[in-house]
Amino acid sequence: MQARLDTVPHWLQARAGQAPDQPAYWRRSMAGGWASVSWDEAISRVRALSAHLARLGLRPGDSVAMMMPTLPEWEYCQIAIQSIGGVVVGVDAHDAPENIRHILHTVRPRALFLATHKQFEELKGLLPEAPVVVVALEPARSTDILSLPELLTHAADADPSWPTVEPDQTATIIFTSGSTGQPKGIAYSHRQLCQAGAAILARFPGIREDARLACWLPMSNLFQRIINLCAIMSGAQSYFVESPAEIIHRLPEIHPALFIGVPRFYEKLYAGIQAEVAKRPPPVRRAVRLAWAIGERFQKARREGNDPGPLLGAAHALAEHLVLRRLRGMMGQNLKFMVSGSAPMPPWLLEKLHGLGWLVLEAYGISECVVPIAINSPDAYRFGSVGKPLPGNQIRLAEDGELLVRGTGVFTGYCGAADIDSPLDAEAYLHTGDYARVDADGYVWLTGRKSEIFKTSTGRRVAPTPVEAALKQLAYVEHAVLFGRNRPVPVALLSLNTESLPDARTGEAPPPSLLEAIGRDVATACASLPASQRPAGVLLTRRSFSISGGELTSNLKLRRGGIEDKYSADLDTLYLALARSTEHSHCLVLEIS
Repeated sequence: MQARLDTVPHWLQARAGQAPDQPAYWRRSMAGGWASVSWDEAISRVRALSAHLARLGLRPGDSVAMMMPTLPEWEYCQIAIQSIGGVVVGVDAHDAPENIRHILHTVRPRALFLATHKQFEELKGLLPEAPVVVVALEPARSTDILSLPELLTHAADADPSWPTVEPDQTATIIFTSGSTGQPKGIAYSHRQLCQAGAAILARFPGIREDARLACWLPMSNLFQRIINLCAIMSGAQSYFVESPAEIIHRLPEIHPALFIGVPRFYEKLYAGIQAEVAKRPPPVRRAVRLAWAIGERFQKARREGNDPGPLLGAAHALAEHLVLRRLRGMMGQNLKFMVSGSAPMPPWLLEKLHGLGWLVLEAYGISECVVPIAINSPDAYRFGSVGKPLPGNQIRLAEDGELLVRGTGVFTGYCGAADIDSPLDAEAYLHTGDYARVDADGYVWLTGRKSEIFKTSTGRRVAPTPVEAALKQLAYVEHAVLFGRNRPVPVALLSLNTESLPDARTGEAPPPSLLEAIGRDVATACASLPASQRPAGVLLTRRSFSISGGELTSNLKLRRGGIEDKYSADLDTLYLALARSTEHSHCLVLEIS
């Protein structure tokens, strides 16, 4: 390999030189199978596109907004833009229009890469000025919008010194999720992206040339793009799944070695397995539950460093042969471990999935540090923690317990936002906004987000995350949000999965007996929590939370402020009902439209 491996295009150049004929990217073909592109074919397309872009006038430092689906074409475009010094800005097509407008006005893109011509019409009113270059995945219909397939395949005179980018040039600008206000832009250099990839590969040496990776998260998500960079650096093969709804059906075909997901995916995976098991005849259901329970006992003993013993070992081997491996087949036969990020995973779910033989490793990072701050690894993990810091990250705790991090992956400031207070202190430590503790073995345990923790009017300090995790154990709860700032007691809003709700009929109000049953379920789920943390009342809604509805960010995080504003009148009604209630031994439950 070449000695210089400090930019994304140089890594692609090195990989193509080392293994030109090896598969790089896979995508679904029109015939229904999978079609591959080799590393040599990939770099040929990238070089052709970069030459066209240089001819069209794209200059070093120009921002390019990309709003495209999860396809290999994203990688070709991204690396071609970066190879001539352009700056990639991923835009989520499902983001709120006001956020997209803010992003476009912040970066002022000189070029747009889009999925369809229709998207350009929709963006015209959000752009600060007309871009010089517009490219779409669709065939050309006019001279105003170029066809990406034509640019990728039609040869152009490439610069013999390609790639011309330098390590400390900006490679990408990402934007924070906007869960607590307007999204803020963050620039990262090629050197920083490569350091992030190297740090991840150091923690997961099993990602090698023979590994398969599923690329299915939106490409506006920087972590997915860094995993794709890890594939270039290691030679692993990336399988692109355009529609997230298709991922669970494609995994048995892909057989990934590593799978990246968010907690919501794993919650749905668990609920889906439970639903499928419930459809089976009683003897099959009993066999699955017994095998699963044996798997949980076996894995718990191993996690705690104990010998499972010959009897449990033999029972687990039989359960594995007859049941567990068959259940795991839905994720492919080569899956060694899974990674979860963006929000905490409830420990009970980690334990349940581990009982099946799926090890889910939690990771932790924030937008302001491109290198993940901490991550569990297959040979060093603790459920409930986010693992140990990755190489290059120095961490320490502030006096109030806030986690601080310093390192080469930390950003230098927000783009075009001089009026926003920087979270960097005089010693270059980034204040993450998360409370944490570090145990004697170096594992990091997050204890709450500073902006989310609230005090009730009685002075009780409440961290919503553990309460919400407890409530989401209920099979019919899709999302749970805890409120109570400056109120006498905490209350919760539950978004329901009505298919899993017993005795509920679509469009009909639940009977009082069902509301009472939900109240008992809530009390049971939260019984292990301190009394001051348990919700005294619950609002039920059959509305699903969504990005377009304003309840979720593009990373599927809760927009707490927006949700509280949206349901403020209903919360007032619930608190009024609690004040009038003379019964304090149970949780008061109200359904709202």
